[in-house]
Amino acid sequence: MTSSPPPSSPRSEPRAGRGRLSWALRAGLGALALVALPAGATEPAPPTEAPPSEGAPPSEPPSAPSEPPSAPIDLGAPVELAPTPAPAPPRPAELRGEVRITRGGRLHKDRSGVVVYLERVPGPTPTPPTEPLKIRQHNKTFLPRVSAAVVGTTIDFPNDDKIFHNVFSLSRALRFDLGLYKSGASKSVVTTREGVVDIYCNIHPEMAAKVVILATTHFAVTGEDGSFALQGVPPGTYPVVAWQAEGEPFRGEVTLRAGEATTLTIDLIEAPKADPHLRKDGTPYGRYK
Repeated sequence: MTSSPPPSSPRSEPRAGRGRLSWALRAGLGALALVALPAGATEPAPPTEAPPSEGAPPSEPPSAPSEPPSAPIDLGAPVELAPTPAPAPPRPAELRGEVRITRGGRLHKDRSGVVVYLERVPGPTPTPPTEPLKIRQHNKTFLPRVSAAVVGTTIDFPNDDKIFHNVFSLSRALRFDLGLYKSGASKSVVTTREGVVDIYCNIHPEMAAKVVILATTHFAVTGEDGSFALQGVPPGTYPVVAWQAEGEPFRGEVTLRAGEATTLTIDLIEAPKADPHLRKDGTPYGRYK
């Protein structure tokens, strides 16, 4: 007995039809999308979120991702800045020259004993020197006959003679009386103010000397040839004075430039005058008692 083939399932064919329809539908939609998107166009941006509806709680912004705490920066030891150096002072200037002294129209060969100095030079109050100024008594003469010193200078008066001397002054700039003292001894006095000090011996009227006391260290006393030199002067313009023991002083003005030497020639006219000085007690000289 032969068996007949089994009947086919009635649902198998429709499933195959649905598969073909689904493939065709997807292909059609793809083609439609290609037709609808123009060439060069980009895909539409994703839809933005709709604003929150009224009454809804506001949404919190997303929190930034937390970063690990940074390690402290080690700056090391504090750095000390060097101070700005002060500008270098200008180089000092120099004044040099000579003094010419005439008397009766004739030039003196010995032009020593003229004090040349500058006035109003800036700077601190000058410090007196540690070494005293020495005015010696030799052969009944004061040596040197003319000197100059800054205020505060000590003046020593050594007695080199074999006789007694008594040094004194009645000048306004410095008044003193050293008394009588013997050979080999020395006495001193300290200057206290500016001015000219006339110095005498109370025993010997021919003994006379002058000291010009100044408030500056910028001075010089001429030698026999009349030359002088003032070094280490700040640059500037200053009054210059040339003082002489017998006659009127010279007064002028000089400009000194940094690092340069300025030469100056000074002409003086000597006019000797009698100096009938008295003894320290105001009496005329006579036989010493």
